[in-house]
Amino acid sequence: MKVITTPMCAQLLEESNIEEFDVVKPNDVKDADIAIIISETNPDIPHLVIRLNTYEQVLTNARLIESLFNTEYNQEYIEKIESLIEANNNKKENRSNIKVKVTGNFLKDTISAMGYTIVDDDTEEYDYIIMPDYKPRTNQDNEIIVSTHKSVPKGIIERLTQRYKYLESKLCMKQ
Repeated sequence: MKVITTPMCAQLLEESNIEEFDVVKPNDVKDADIAIIISETNPDIPHLVIRLNTYEQVLTNARLIESLFNTEYNQEYIEKIESLIEANNNKKENRSNIKVKVTGNFLKDTISAMGYTIVDDDTEEYDYIIMPDYKPRTNQDNEIIVSTHKSVPKGIIERLTQRYKYLESKLCMKQ
């Protein structure tokens, strides 16, 4: 079976002990039996769309790939993810009083998993506006820009941990 994935997902397959797969650019997802991709890609071949915006999503998708390919996931990696989920869950209650407006679906996943209150209605007040680095700036004092694909670690857990720490440092200044 020919398996392909994109760079953002490659580590998940490596940690799943899938021995043979090719890493391709998102616009080169073709000519394979199955592609493991993030949600922004929509190829014309059989594919599994995964989300890697939260620790919980990483764990869920690790288990899914493990089941789909009948492999055994790296247990140390699973334990690390579970530990990070627990640490994050222990902080949620303290974060819930901070209201944020979020542009970008992947950031909504992250902010929600961290326990902050997301404001979707423009008429409701919010403490901060969070946006990915590829969106136009609002030039508001409470704007927080989050790096996406550039200047972020390639490793999934490292990337998420950096993002969680950055957001917490910026958002918890209010407390």
